[in-house]
Amino acid sequence: MKKIDEAIDRIRTLECPTGDLENRVTEILEDYGVADRSKINVNRDEYFDKDEAQAYRVQILNQEHPIMVLAKSGYDDYVAKVTDVY
Repeated sequence: MKKIDEAIDRIRTLECPTGDLENRVTEILEDYGVADRSKINVNRDEYFDKDEAQAYRVQILNQEHPIMVLAKSGYDDYVAKVTDVY
């Protein structure tokens, strides 16, 4: 399995404070050796929001396709849980 696939599998199980999602995704990609923090850009992308889940576009320098992360906030809007990664 490639490093990026392992990192995506880990991101799929992510639950963290709502405001920390971008940072945690970046840390996972860095920890799995996918890319340096300076080469990872995570931004909110409302166009891909789906079923109350907020979409985040993860662009890695020199990667042709971005990774899309969908996450839902809990009832108290404190915890974000990843619902899909593609």
